[in-house]
Amino acid sequence: MFKSKQIATLAFGLLVSAVSAKAWEPAPWTHEDTLWEIGYVTVVAMDCSQSCQITELGRYERNPFLTRHPNRRTMCWICVGSVVGQATISYVLPVKWRRHWQVATVSLEVAAVADNYFRAGLSIKF
Repeated sequence: MFKSKQIATLAFGLLVSAVSAKAWEPAPWTHEDTLWEIGYVTVVAMDCSQSCQITELGRYERNPFLTRHPNRRTMCWICVGSVVGQATISYVLPVKWRRHWQVATVSLEVAAVADNYFRAGLSIKF
């Protein structure tokens, strides 16, 4: 499976490719885009909170992109990187694809938070 370094490298490569394209010009950013990004940050914060609980309770992480027992510091950096990466990709995508990307990423995070809550009984703590 992929590890976080591989994903970070892939995301960085995609970002460099998008930025370096000569014909690339980002589509205008809208208020709705900002609201979707706020939603993403919110559910990532919830997921990060639950992941930190997993490590504190001695359980294991089911996310295939993470190690089974990530420490709290690693989890926080992964969450920050996820937010920055997702927003960057949203920014570089054309309008036609941006909303699909935002809906998909928010939906995946909501599903992860709901699964953690209902299956594992994890709450959301800040």
